[in-house]
Formats: sequence, C-alpha cells, structure tokens
Amino acid sequence: MAAMTATPPPTVLIFAPLDPTGAMYLPADAISCAAVGCHALSIVTASHVQDTTHTEQITLTAPDILYDQMRCLLEDMSVHSIKAGPIYSIDTASVLAQIAADYPDLPLVLHLQSIPDDSILSNNADVDEITDAICQLVVPQADLVVADQTLLMQWQADGLLPEQNNPINSLLDCGTEWVFCSLPQPESVTVLHQLYNQDGLQQQWQSPVPSARLQDTEGLLSTNICAFLAKGLPMAEACAAAIHHIHDAIPHAFQAGMGARIINQGLNRN
Repeated sequence: MAAMTATPPPTVLIFAPLDPTGAMYLPADAISCAAVGCHALSIVTASHVQDTTHTEQITLTAPDILYDQMRCLLEDMSVHSIKAGPIYSIDTASVLAQIAADYPDLPLVLHLQSIPDDSILSNNADVDEITDAICQLVVPQADLVVADQTLLMQWQADGLLPEQNNPINSLLDCGTEWVFCSLPQPESVTVLHQLYNQDGLQQQWQSPVPSARLQDTEGLLSTNICAFLAKGLPMAEACAAAIHHIHDAIPHAFQAGMGARIINQGLNRN
C-alpha cells in the first residue's frame, strides 16, 4: 500500500449556529471552506429550528461545552483562522473572547448580525446587553469585522454605537483591525464592498446585484474571506478573492424551498 503523503489543507475553525437547511452558517460554511481548498472544523454555538422562509426557535449550546470543544480542537489540530458569527448570547461572546485572547496569532473574522428577539431565542440578557458584549469583548479580538451598513446604522440609532461617529469608525475604535462592509448602491445594479482600517478606506470593489433573492451572501463572503486568510493571503487580497468566488457561485444558486435561493458552494471552481 502506498504511503499517505497528502499535504494537509489549511484549516478554518467555524464558530457558528447550525442551520438545518444548509443555506447559512453551519454546514454551509463548511462547504464554502471545502470549495476553496480548506478544511473546516465546527463549533455549534446554537441549533436552529427553521425552514428556508423563517426561523421558529434557537437553542443555545452551553458555554462550558463551547469552551471545551474549542480547546480540544485547538490543542489537537493546526488551525489557520477562525470565523465566528452570528453570536446570540453574552456567554457565547465571552467564550470566543477568551479563546481568541489565548490565540492572538490566529486571524479572527467576526460576522455581525442582528440578534433574534425573545420569541425565537431564550436568553438571560436583552439585545442591547448582548450587542454591547460583542462590541466590548469580541470586536477588540477580531482581525476583521464583516457588517452590513444597514445593521450598523440601526445599532447607532438604538444607541449601541456612538451617534457622533461613522459606525465603521466606531467598530475600529473598539479595537478591530479591519472592517468589511457591503452596501447596495441607490438606483444601481451593483453592490459596493469597502474595506477599512485605522487609516480609512483602503480598497473597494463593485459586484452585480443578484437577479434573484439569495440566502446570506454576506455570511458566505465572511467565510470565504476567512478561508483565504487561512491560505495565507493578505487582507485586501483575501477580500478580493472572496468577492470573486461568490460572484462566480451566484449563477449556480438553486431553489430548494419556498424561501430565497441557496448559493451552491459545493461546486469547486478553483
């Protein structure tokens, strides 16, 4: 029998909820990693009860299980980057922040999203407290925060980010090194993607607006950026590669249920 000499692929640790439809988060993130030549490890932070149209219930994973599982993987395997989000609780934010502080050389990509209300997610804290924990505990540990411009403006309107600042600057003031933000252009057929650091806008790209409604393109962008960072690309190049990859994947989106179309990340286009 021939010796097994395959070179291990770059490894991405995914810290995210489980979406049973496969459209978002886990397992979609694992498929996204594989499509660009990376191996995904999984930390299931919560389990969704949902279909492609809406989420009915979210059950959080106990924080001690999250902590122990992350330690097991990080002490056993060579991990090259971490992708996290969305985060639904203070405990989840705290666990991620503890681990990230112990592994400062691992690029951490944080995908910010809105937090579901109490009718879906049973929590011991309100939305404002959870958001504050994310900004105070996790954002300072993140190498890149991926955020929707609309969400940031809403957080600012709700008093979760300072009103006097551009919300992107507020995230940078919290301690993250980079912020990646996508925003549709008014009366345009393009989406503008912008990459910021402490020195301001560093690079921007445009991509076409999809002709059909799609599930969570921003989450897939986050995962792909993280995967390309795991492969050793600098931040701007990783963002450009992720945008290009998602653009190529969009024509292969398929209709699985009654909700938005799902991007087929399983097609390896490398």
